Amino acid sequence: MLSAKKAVFFIIPLLGLSFAPANIVKGAELSQCALCHTDPELIDELTEEAIMYGEGDPEISSRQIGNGYGVKQAPFDLYEKILVSESFLSSTHGQIPCQLCHLGNPDSNDPATAHAGMLRDPSLSSTETCGQCHEDIVSKAINSLHMNATPLYASLEKRCSREQMDSMKESTLQKQCLSCHQGSCGSCHVSRPAVSGGGLRQGHIFKKKPDFVDQCLPCHTSPTGNDFIGKNGKGDVHYRKHQMTCSGCHSGPELHASAGKATNRYHFDQRPQCIDCHTDISTGPIPEHVTHKNVSCYVCHAAPYQNCTSCHIGLDENGVSYSQSSPPKQNFKIGLNPDKKGARYVLMREVGIHRDTFKNDIGKMKRFSALPTYKMATPHTIQRRTWQTADCNHCHGNKDLFLTQDTVPFDAIVANNHVLLKSTDIPEKVQTKRSFILSPTHPDPAMRVSADWLKKHYKDKNLVILDTRTKAQYEKGHIPGAYHLCFCLFRTGAEATPPYMMLSPQELAKTLGGPRLGLSPDTRVVLYDDGHSGRGIVFLALQMIGHQKISFLDGNISSWEQSGFTLAKGKAPQAKVNDYPVKATNPLVDNHGIIELMGSGQAIVVDVRNAAQHNGHMKRSDITKKGGSIPESLSFPLQTVVDGEGMIHSDERLSWLLSTAGINQSREKKIIVTCNTNMLAAEFYMILTYLGYDNVRIHDGSWAEWSAEFQ
Repeated sequence: MLSAKKAVFFIIPLLGLSFAPANIVKGAELSQCALCHTDPELIDELTEEAIMYGEGDPEISSRQIGNGYGVKQAPFDLYEKILVSESFLSSTHGQIPCQLCHLGNPDSNDPATAHAGMLRDPSLSSTETCGQCHEDIVSKAINSLHMNATPLYASLEKRCSREQMDSMKESTLQKQCLSCHQGSCGSCHVSRPAVSGGGLRQGHIFKKKPDFVDQCLPCHTSPTGNDFIGKNGKGDVHYRKHQMTCSGCHSGPELHASAGKATNRYHFDQRPQCIDCHTDISTGPIPEHVTHKNVSCYVCHAAPYQNCTSCHIGLDENGVSYSQSSPPKQNFKIGLNPDKKGARYVLMREVGIHRDTFKNDIGKMKRFSALPTYKMATPHTIQRRTWQTADCNHCHGNKDLFLTQDTVPFDAIVANNHVLLKSTDIPEKVQTKRSFILSPTHPDPAMRVSADWLKKHYKDKNLVILDTRTKAQYEKGHIPGAYHLCFCLFRTGAEATPPYMMLSPQELAKTLGGPRLGLSPDTRVVLYDDGHSGRGIVFLALQMIGHQKISFLDGNISSWEQSGFTLAKGKAPQAKVNDYPVKATNPLVDNHGIIELMGSGQAIVVDVRNAAQHNGHMKRSDITKKGGSIPESLSFPLQTVVDGEGMIHSDERLSWLLSTAGINQSREKKIIVTCNTNMLAAEFYMILTYLGYDNVRIHDGSWAEWSAEFQ
């Protein structure tokens, strides 16, 4: 006999809601649930009380480090997470009584009573809920890689003993691993995934296609998502240039497909492949596609990509689950195809699991080496032209690109043996002629300095080191002898309109010549920060007052530490005040300057934000309510010019990157650099100046100014 719940789901699709028995079907619009959750004033009042009494956020362990491998987007307010749109009530799903999915007591107006026994995400039991109407889809999806953790269990069972697995299933595995590795219908079609903070996306409206920003990226951010949108590099050409999102390649049938015996996404018949669109790869006009038929497309057309480094999880002394994750690192390794099907040479990615990942819970995994620590990768960093395709010898004879015994820990050699290359597998160098290189014309060869150089010269007369980070960061640890001036001193504040504009040359000179630095014209200033581009603002400030001797530390403070040099702590030294003789220059332009130069064909605009912001899918909510970009601007994310260690690429590679992007040293057009608030633009301006570009301007107000006036 059908339960009342199943009876309703059976009747609704067959008879239509208007014919469903009134004593069984009580539409959402009639329930106390809807009366509360569609009332903005009531929700606002209740959520304020929840925040006041500490009920707004989950308990966080003191051992928590990092965000795991997912990411929290710009967070929803607690108010937004639970407010139901009135338009939902008139939708198909809005006609289903709330309690049939969420349980609870729909007749109570007391939150505690109404929510007793309530299911926050009913689709975690999708067969009993979504499957009553969408049986064909759900019957497959419950065994898909998105919803079924079987592959995760299978891999851990091979690495761990039976006793270890039994222990984890009761604790860490449920509370930590499955929070990322087990999705639901709702986390793709209704709300943000829990790993991103959860919450209803559009007032409970169901969407057939998952949202790229709110539902795909939160789970697939690191390593894939940030690579794709250009947070770690140039961004994938499919997205940056053609604005293709996840669903452009990954269809519903693929995402819903039952995993069966498949252990990864490469074992699905529905998986997307390059030849689905590029049908003439093997027969087209490019001969390299034929001669490299045993090489995966990704080997030639992927840029360096992120690799997971470590993940340690467990329960703390209070029973609260935590994860400790290190930032991913950029790498590029060619190995042998573990599946023995298709191309022989493929790209490999290091997995995030380590022998002691669960050491605080079960100790070290007893059979860790039963599985490899590298797996086949299909990075979302695709470019038509890459550093590999620029010159044959960027791959041929370049041992650093290949996965060999020298690149894995000794105790992992056996586990990875079937994907490691021998020295005889690495192709030898060939004779080739390069024609793409533009020779930089450095106006000041000493502008870019290394940590080793700075260590030798930091006590030189007329050389000062300037830390441009915050005061707290400086006092926690800085390069010995460094002075301190936060980049924030050179711009207006957030309250200005537009915000964060550069100060006048006279104001800049007063700060630079003041007691914190005491700058004089014959002083060489070496700038550094923590990789967040504050030094670019100070470089711009020095240029605006006419200072000539400016250098920057390649790799910033990280390169100093990685070179084994120590940091000092404490307050910054004081200097003798100097009245700096300003020789003002003005590399800044505003909105109307851009319009004038673009309209007359005298300039190109280069947007150095990540591609998601350029394409309008993301925005900095603290400076604008609107996403998008300046019409006809060129997307060139700033991260394109640095490697995985934060070091700026070689002069040769920089020249190639700029040339292939259409940014060259031609004096025919000015290059106007824009971002969100001029900060990233100033860093790129510094790099272009180093390369000898003297036709660069900075859009001072950047997107904050443009979006306020024109969008």
